[in-house]
Amino acid sequence: MEDALLAKIKRRLGITDINQDELLTDLINDAENDFKLITGATMIDDKYSTIILGVILKRYNRKGSEGMTSESVDGYSVNYGSSKTDFDEYLYILDHDFELTERKRGKVRFI
Repeated sequence: MEDALLAKIKRRLGITDINQDELLTDLINDAENDFKLITGATMIDDKYSTIILGVILKRYNRKGSEGMTSESVDGYSVNYGSSKTDFDEYLYILDHDFELTERKRGKVRFI
């Protein structure tokens, strides 16, 4: 999935050379690892590739501004939102599929 995802990211960003491939590969790996950490999944189904792509594009566009919530330069202003994680806008999907809310609350089973 990584090669196809790398190609898709480069198309979306208009990158035609290989100069940023290492950075993009790092972003892919980080987003996939964060997805697994949040969901508890060991493998990532292809249906989540849009979520992974969205997170990678957010992180790429924020490159150099990590940790900031907003930035203003010469009258140009950017707001990066107040999300705790880059996955926040997708949590309703992940909660539905991975029952994240239930995991937080915990369960007791009597056998």
